Amino acid sequence: MSAAGHGRLSRSASSIVARPVNGFHLLRIDGYSHTKTVLPGQKLSSQQFTVGVHSWRIDYYPNGSDAAAKPNAISVYLQLVNHTHQHLQVQARYKFSLLDHAGVPAYELPFETGSFTSVPPQYLNGVMVNEEQGPVCGHEEFIGWEDLERRELLIRDDSIVIRCDVGVTQIDESWLAHEHQGDAEDDEYSEEDGYGYSRRQRRPHRRPDDGEFVRRCLAQQPGVIGYHL
Repeated sequence: MSAAGHGRLSRSASSIVARPVNGFHLLRIDGYSHTKTVLPGQKLSSQQFTVGVHSWRIDYYPNGSDAAAKPNAISVYLQLVNHTHQHLQVQARYKFSLLDHAGVPAYELPFETGSFTSVPPQYLNGVMVNEEQGPVCGHEEFIGWEDLERRELLIRDDSIVIRCDVGVTQIDESWLAHEHQGDAEDDEYSEEDGYGYSRRQRRPHRRPDDGEFVRRCLAQQPGVIGYHL
C-alpha cells in the first residue's frame, strides 16, 4: 500500500555537528613559598571549570606527585570531574604554561592529547588529600624549583599563575527541518520557526577579550571573590 493511502507523508531532517571547543583556566598560587611545605604526593586543586560540556580541575602538587621521590619539582595534572555516578571518558588536548607579570605565557610545554576518565562524585574535593581519582594527564616534572625561582618574571609578590588550555570536540544535534514543532518553550533567548532558524534572539552580553580577562585575574587581590562574566 502506498504512503498516500495513509495520508500526507511526514518529513523531517536532523544534523549531527562535530566542532572544536577550546577554553582555558588560570590558577593563581598566592604564597607560593609556603606551598612548598605541603608533603610530596599531596595536591592543591583549582575550582572546577567548564570546557565544552565537561567539568575539569587542575591538580597542583608543590612537591611533586610521587610521595616516595625527593621533592625538587612541581607537578601539574588536568582532571575530568563528574557529578554523577557514571564514569565518563573524554579525549582532550591540553597545555600547561606559567604566566609572567603581564599575563603572557613565559614558560610553557607543548600541547598534548590524552584520554581522561572522570573522578567519582565522592572524590570531587581534592584539596590537600590523597584520594582516588580517574586517569589524569599532565606533567610529573612540570618545572623544577630552581628553574622556576631563577626566572624572576614568573614569580611576583610570592605568587605564580598557572594557565591550562583545554580543547575538546563537542557533538551537537539539531533539527534541520521538522513540520510538527509542537509547543515550543517561549523563553527570553530564542524562538525557532520550525526550520532551525531563530526569529527572536536576546542581545548578546559583551564578554571581555582574553587579554582583559587575564589582566583582571592577575590584578585580583588575594582572598577576594572574583567577578562574573
